[in-house]
Amino acid sequence: MADPIPDADPAVVVSDLSLGYQASGGRRSFNAVEGMSFTLGRGQVLALLGESGSGKSTLTRFLAGRAGEGSEKSARIRSTGGEAVVLGLPMRNPRRRALAQLTAHVGHLAQDAGATLPADLNVGDILLSPIAERTKHFDRARLGEQIVEMMEIVGLPLGKLQEYPYELSKGQRQRVAVMRSLMLHPSLYIADEPTLGVDANNRPKIVDLLDWYRQRSHATLILVSHDIGMLERLGQRVLVMQHGRAVGEGDINDIFRNADHGYVQQLAQALRANAYDEVAEA
Repeated sequence: MADPIPDADPAVVVSDLSLGYQASGGRRSFNAVEGMSFTLGRGQVLALLGESGSGKSTLTRFLAGRAGEGSEKSARIRSTGGEAVVLGLPMRNPRRRALAQLTAHVGHLAQDAGATLPADLNVGDILLSPIAERTKHFDRARLGEQIVEMMEIVGLPLGKLQEYPYELSKGQRQRVAVMRSLMLHPSLYIADEPTLGVDANNRPKIVDLLDWYRQRSHATLILVSHDIGMLERLGQRVLVMQHGRAVGEGDINDIFRNADHGYVQQLAQALRANAYDEVAEA
């Protein structure tokens, strides 16, 4: 099997992909994603939208090479049909070595990332740990400059580098988690609700960070988000999911203005209403 190619174009090709979970605890096996197809070119941004349980997190975990994560077998994702090729690597039963090479080029922010920061490390060590785990030889001065720039973008004082997760607010932990997920300079970045738990005033700072990273690296982005400010600024294309299937896809403005699917229309209305409510609260 060929090694993954970091500069492969397109970056992601999904063809009639179905993903499921094993039976467990009296629950039958089931598919969380059904017949998904799309192509994402290098440097493009795709936003995934849909209600809870629509399959977004399952799809992003699989594409990020995290299908086998989870303490129980029932939590692990299995491909039940179709194929996905990520940075040149076919994702159906990839070899362990090839998958490890792929994850070196794919950044992944899980939905609970802010809540699962290492409790025994301070913020500075948390940010350095992804690099330290891969190599003992790195330029600490250069990385220090990058961290200072990122901290400034997300509005965190440098004194926070000495603090531990329990000393941070929920929103501050989330901002640290987003920074940490970018430290290895991924060429494909997949984020599941990157502004989750962050107040309305500070959410734009995370969008600023992701825009800074995209312009700096020309990375491909897949974003799960219902933050309309993020979608309008970063989401070139939107794919709407319902019950594991794609029910709408296209340019963010076109798909919401000209939606012919009832669910897409309802989702567009809910996003706009939520955005206005948050502006009023801020």
